[in-house]
Formats: sequence, structure tokens, C-alpha cells
Amino acid sequence: MCYKNFSTVLAKTLLFLTSTCLILLAACNKTQQVQTQWSSGPIKVDGEITEWNDMPMNYFEESGGGLGLCNDTEKLYILFRFNNAQWARSIRMGGLTLWLDNSGKKKMDFGIRYTGGPSLSDLQKVGGPGGGFQGSLTPEQQKRLAEVEKEMADQITVIDKKGNREATLRPDGSGGPAVCFASLQGIYAYEFSIPLHKGDLFDWAIGAKPGQTICLGLEWGGMGDRQRMRQGMGGGMRKPPDGGGRGGRGGRPPGMQRPEKQEIWLKTQLAIPPAE
Repeated sequence: MCYKNFSTVLAKTLLFLTSTCLILLAACNKTQQVQTQWSSGPIKVDGEITEWNDMPMNYFEESGGGLGLCNDTEKLYILFRFNNAQWARSIRMGGLTLWLDNSGKKKMDFGIRYTGGPSLSDLQKVGGPGGGFQGSLTPEQQKRLAEVEKEMADQITVIDKKGNREATLRPDGSGGPAVCFASLQGIYAYEFSIPLHKGDLFDWAIGAKPGQTICLGLEWGGMGDRQRMRQGMGGGMRKPPDGGGRGGRGGRPPGMQRPEKQEIWLKTQLAIPPAE
């Protein structure tokens, strides 16, 4: 499981967040045109985000989120970071899906879903809605939830709607795509690397090359999160008496709110190698 508290790079990371060129984007639900930077070498997806120090960030002013994009001849690298604990909680429960389309259109035919991040007990420490959820479970349910958390954080789901197929892979890049989560003093970071073309050992790739325009989307929250979590727990969540949940809605655990759906859509041209 790739989950690190990288306090050892605190100074460098804070410098990165304050000194990096920030490109302001007005909204998260519209397709924005952004720039992808050329990477002189592969970026290791390991949570040590200091490799992004010299990369511009696309900053979403209204939400406090930021997105970094770069590529080399082999892969597209993505860093998604924010300081919204509710977003982290929503992703931990239902997943963060990265959609990629090599025609440059807003399509959801090829995607990678990752359900990882801080544990629910860690999220309880920062408070806010949902902080009392884990306390509403029995010890047996808490144990089962911890098992489900570990299992889901140790895998990614690759979705290929055109090919009508889906696969579960380890997030370490052995199957092509790689994903990693890291946190630092309230900043949550999700790092991706996606092959641009198929390899000898994997066939999960964007199908693009440097200089090509692609569209990508990040999606999390919404109606499906709670149902997926309950399925993972075997439907064994304890229901309070009628009217005992928030607003008396369907026996929702105290303090538990259904997360709103969030979307970020971007169109970008993959960078080409600089002229020598």
C-alpha cells in the first residue's frame, strides 16, 4: 500500500506550494485548456512529490485543489492535491476515477479508479461531517472495515468500456498504470503515471503520443460511494432507529453525509521533447 506521511520533505514541499507558478482555473465542472510540461526523466510514483517542484500547477481557486501534468515519451504523470478533508473522505469511501480520452473529447470510455488515502480513523482526527461514522460501528464491523480499506488501497480498477472489459491491478505499475497516495499536514496528494502506449507486458494505455491533444477528467463522490462501501462490508452497517440518523434519512449513521459529486475536466496537449 502506497501511503506515506512524508514529513521529512516538509520544507521542500511548502516551498513548492508557495513558489511554483500557479495557473488559476475558474471552475471544476467545465473543460479547461491547460499546459502539460515535458519531463526530462521518469517520475517515480511513490508519494515523494518533490519531483514536482519545478512543474507548474493548475490551481482551482474556488476549491483549493491543484493539478500538475507532465509527460515523457513513455508516460503521462499527474499530481492531484487538495486540502479538503471531505474530498479525501469521499475518495476513501467510493474512489477517485481518472478518465482519459485520446480523441480530446469529454468521454468516459477508459478510466482508472483508485480507492485509497487516509484511513477513516485518521479522517476522524480532522473532524467535520462523517467524523462520527466509525464510532457508530460495532467492533466486528470496524475490523471488517479496516480489512476492506487495506484491500481497496492495494488495488486499482482499470475500466475499458470500448473493449467491454475491466481489470483489477496492483497500483505499483506492474500492470501499466501506477497510483500512489501521500499526505502532509492536511494536504492530500494523489499521484498517477499512465503509459502512453501499450507494452510487451501490459495493454492498458492511453493510446497517445507526445504532441497529441487528450482530454482527462477526475471524478469522485456522488450517489455510488455509500453503496460501494456497504457492499464491501457485506451490508453489515448498523442502522439507528427511525429518525435516529441525520434528518431520519434511511438510517444513515450519525454525522454521515452523502458526498456531493465532484468533477474536474481538462484538455491538454502532451508535451514534446525540447529542441536540442
